[in-house]
Amino acid sequence: MILFLIGMVTDALDGLIARKFNKQTQLGKFLDPFADKLLLLCGFLGIAFSDAFVLKPPVWIVIVIVFRDLFIFGGLIIIFFTVNQVEIKPSIFGKITTFLQMLTILSVLMNWTHANWIWFSTAAFTIFSWIIYIRQGILFLNSNSAIKRT
Repeated sequence: MILFLIGMVTDALDGLIARKFNKQTQLGKFLDPFADKLLLLCGFLGIAFSDAFVLKPPVWIVIVIVFRDLFIFGGLIIIFFTVNQVEIKPSIFGKITTFLQMLTILSVLMNWTHANWIWFSTAAFTIFSWIIYIRQGILFLNSNSAIKRT
């Protein structure tokens, strides 16, 4: 739990410092969300395949979270190979989803007995942000295909 908390806090501090001192880079804009996803996927897969946790979210929630992230990653690859560029723009819903996913992992690590509301909120935001990212990807592809046709 301490390692996960350190990962959460350093991720938040890194983002705050980069924005406050205007030290954001293209590489950082790619690596930060990638690191978030790696931290969360490791956490959720660890929880799903471990018998050490008495309380944990239903498997379908873990599946939704994992497939959303794999789908987004696959979509970024498709966009990159289609238009030879990738624009990563996290939405506010994506940020809330990331926070709720971290809170879900914390609820399991801390054995919160009434965490169901967190888990279902996480699932709802995960699905909602998934839809938003699909829409953004389609709009991005459509706008770039219109540019290429002219």
